[in-house]
Amino acid sequence: MNQKDMPLVTAVVPVYNHDKYVIESIRSILNQTYHNIELIVINDGSKDGSHELVLSLTEECWQRFVRYEYINRENIGVSATLNQALSMAKGKYFTALASDDIAFPGKVELLVDTLEAKGPPYAAAFGNALFIDSKGKEVRLDNKGRISENAGSYASDKFIEFHAGARIRNCMGNDFGTYKTLIEGNYLPAMSNVIRTTAISEVGGWTAGNLIEDWEMWLKLAKGYKLAYVDAPVAFYRWHEMNSVKVGESAPCLYASLQLVDREEEYCQKNGIIALWSKSHNRIVYELMRNRQFPIRSKLSLFTNKNTQLALMFSIGLTWRKFMRNFRKLKPSRR
Repeated sequence: MNQKDMPLVTAVVPVYNHDKYVIESIRSILNQTYHNIELIVINDGSKDGSHELVLSLTEECWQRFVRYEYINRENIGVSATLNQALSMAKGKYFTALASDDIAFPGKVELLVDTLEAKGPPYAAAFGNALFIDSKGKEVRLDNKGRISENAGSYASDKFIEFHAGARIRNCMGNDFGTYKTLIEGNYLPAMSNVIRTTAISEVGGWTAGNLIEDWEMWLKLAKGYKLAYVDAPVAFYRWHEMNSVKVGESAPCLYASLQLVDREEEYCQKNGIIALWSKSHNRIVYELMRNRQFPIRSKLSLFTNKNTQLALMFSIGLTWRKFMRNFRKLKPSRR
């Protein structure tokens, strides 16, 4: 693409308590091969040294970007922060990068070229992401999210393969990013995409207070648009104790997932995919019931919902079958 014809891209870095990583994250935007970028950095009430570190890059950002904005304020959450950035965005395209992740130099150029070629039916283009640890070393994860030194087939070094798991064949190819694959669970990397800004606005942006803002956005977009996939990693996703996946396993995020899926029931019913909805709903209820952080009183309150009652029966059945399998292993054989 001719440099002078490049559409403007709004890059956003929401910052929250990542003073160990924020410089590297912003520098990965500074180092993009794509030139026509405006950068919006919003410090969402960090309690560490992130603010001072962002300030140290001010001169570089003013020189590199066609527009640079930095906002330092109290904490209001990532969804509200993204909405604030959206209201400020002037770019045709929008891309966000968490302050602990790293974009490859060619990320924006590759994904913008893809969307320009695909045209308006496509709301977003995604690449893959590789895992790195807290020190920046590339790592592989086993199916339980543990860093594995074994390069066996059960371990993955790529974001989409890890999150899609056994569903990988259904999630790729022509079915990539379709609603029916996404309602079963999110597998799209939030750090590896470029989105049409108008498409985000058309679906209403992000829901303030939502803890799983990326999954909700992909479901919204998939109802009216196609999502493109480029088979190449375009970012590093940092795997450490406070990253979004591990926090996403917490009781509040699991409960937010359940609420999100509940809101999608009517749409799934109307579109003949209620079986996929039930599968996703049951899985989340099962995980909530097993989660030790989720209070007993809250678990009991789930019984008031008819769909959840069915899911609880399903989860109890799974737990019983697992118990019996383990019991049989312990039971001495008779000669």
